[in-house]
Amino acid sequence: MEVHRRLIAYSTAIGWPATPHVSYSYEPDVTGLMEVYEDMRDGFLAEHGNRLTINILMLKVLAEGIKLAPRMNARIDLPRDIDPTNYDGTLTLRESIDVAAPWHLPNGATLSLNMRDCGNKSLAELAAMATDLQQRAEATDFDGLYERMIGATLGGEVINIDGQLNPADMLDGSITVSNIGSICSAPGKFDMLVVIAPQTTAIGISAMQRQPRVCVVDGEERILPRSVMPITIAFDHRAMGFYDVVPFIDRLEQIFAEPEVIRTW
Repeated sequence: MEVHRRLIAYSTAIGWPATPHVSYSYEPDVTGLMEVYEDMRDGFLAEHGNRLTINILMLKVLAEGIKLAPRMNARIDLPRDIDPTNYDGTLTLRESIDVAAPWHLPNGATLSLNMRDCGNKSLAELAAMATDLQQRAEATDFDGLYERMIGATLGGEVINIDGQLNPADMLDGSITVSNIGSICSAPGKFDMLVVIAPQTTAIGISAMQRQPRVCVVDGEERILPRSVMPITIAFDHRAMGFYDVVPFIDRLEQIFAEPEVIRTW
């Protein structure tokens, strides 16, 4: 098995059996958001020198929601052995929203790279970070990177190389966000995602789909074609209940209803 698959197998195998997963599929109407995005995309490139992708935009949208649902951005430490008489642990809320985003790398592998502090960074800063990660990925010796990453994970010396990806680019994300819509445009959505311990939440974005929706136009209900983006949320039920996720969804609903706000980001 390739080294990158071994790393993924290790992290998911730890998380799956120990975590009581709950998943919820949210299917918002993003028609207005996409209209504003298309209108600002060319000007964004001219002003900032980096592309504003849907990936970048959605990372910022999700971060705005996560700010209101802090248990989604937390670290959980609980014993593996389930003893009902003594089952205790810690839940640490994390201030920085560090998104681990699966990235298709130049060598054909997929690894999660960290988009640091998405909650406080502007769209321009996030786009610049993505460009930097992509450029360093293209210059990276991946065999050496995997060895350096394994060493850092096992507590050894952290070896960084200028101009390449380094272990910090892949370790210690606070939440995982996967966007299969960027590689697969077929209709469909995630049914379940693996929460990577000690994270508490994983989010999966699927390809936008044109669907009929009931809309109110001039006070009357009409069925219109709309752009719908399936978003699946999986979380550790030990860390939160669905009520902890509702503020996240409410904030996203507000953004999608008033998408002009993204121009201020």
